[in-house]
Amino acid sequence: MRVTAKPGSFMLARLASAAALLTLLTACSSMSEVTSVDKNTYSVTYSSGTQLLTWVEIKNQALQRADQYCQSIGRKLQKPKITSNHATGLGSKRATVTFECGAIPS
Repeated sequence: MRVTAKPGSFMLARLASAAALLTLLTACSSMSEVTSVDKNTYSVTYSSGTQLLTWVEIKNQALQRADQYCQSIGRKLQKPKITSNHATGLGSKRATVTFECGAIPS
């Protein structure tokens, strides 16, 4: 006796596998907590994990989080300094922003 699969079920299984893999890959990026480095100076790090992101995207994620933090305490992002681990290929890319939250001019 021969068992045959329904047409399209093979394709559906392949799509489900691809979707599961994509979910795992995108779930691996991380943003650190904002930490105090000095008076009014803070640091935050974004790591791409296994996501295939450009350096611009990674740095923008970290800068955006720094800006959100300053806004949340009623201040303005100032003097951001960005450093990275300069990873290449499939390695996890990481960007750290050290920044100040200054007074908003009135």
